[in-house]
Amino acid sequence: MRGYLFYYIITKGRTCMPKKSTQTNKYETACFIQEAPVMSEMNVNGYTIKKSAEGLPYCEFESTLMTFNEYNRMRRRYDANNIDTVIASDERINDLLRRHQWRGEWNHPNPDIKGQQYSDIRMTIPEPIRTSHFITKPRLEGDRYRGHIITHPRTECGRAVASEIIDIGSIPCFSVRLLGNMIPNAPVNQPNMRVSKVITFDMVDFPSHAGAQADITPAAYQEGAVIFLKELAKYCCEQDENMKVVCESFQFSTDEIMGIHNGNIVFQEADTNSRVHIPLKGDIRKEAMSIILG
Repeated sequence: MRGYLFYYIITKGRTCMPKKSTQTNKYETACFIQEAPVMSEMNVNGYTIKKSAEGLPYCEFESTLMTFNEYNRMRRRYDANNIDTVIASDERINDLLRRHQWRGEWNHPNPDIKGQQYSDIRMTIPEPIRTSHFITKPRLEGDRYRGHIITHPRTECGRAVASEIIDIGSIPCFSVRLLGNMIPNAPVNQPNMRVSKVITFDMVDFPSHAGAQADITPAAYQEGAVIFLKELAKYCCEQDENMKVVCESFQFSTDEIMGIHNGNIVFQEADTNSRVHIPLKGDIRKEAMSIILG
């Protein structure tokens, strides 16, 4: 779990300690740390951008696909072991996973004209040309069903989804498509759905399960602003004596500088992906803020 910890001195497992006792060290400074998730595969924004053989960008990220031990927005409650068992024992899903072809669509399939109905085959077999993503490494983690998502680099839906993530900072959400039975007389706080077949997890704008969203943090700045703020942050570290000592003592390199946010220099540690926020002080803060604010 990501924690938010306030320290007067950053410990972070660094082997190089400050030059003086923390009781008298004038360089001692408050900081804000976002600890990296244990066993995380996330990068700065929670996703990895890759390129296909044709040079087209696509995204990979971890996501919660479904949650348990609670009623979803449709007042349906599912049993985690039921879902896990159904997926694990489904011959078709296992074969698709083996061939990296368990696909999902951008929104559940619905007819464009009122009154029309899709065939059973269309509803239960995702359409390849409408594929937005592929699901890999599905697994049950506590009260969440999780998976590794890869957006399709070539389909119109896949490219649109990748663009929303990369260019706009969208956070994908997911909704399950399944077959099963409703249990109207289920006791309170007990599952009222019995699932017989899971088809896929589609990408939707407003999921039934509120927590069914990707492990993605929206980018704080646009690309041009990021480059500018990184250079400004490097300048501040070079000019300010306090920042020089902090960087030297805790072995922060210029490559780990992300930028300036709310008057803080933000470092992204290369070895752990942890973020450290160190406030600027005095004249260098005034200079930096005057540049940012114009």
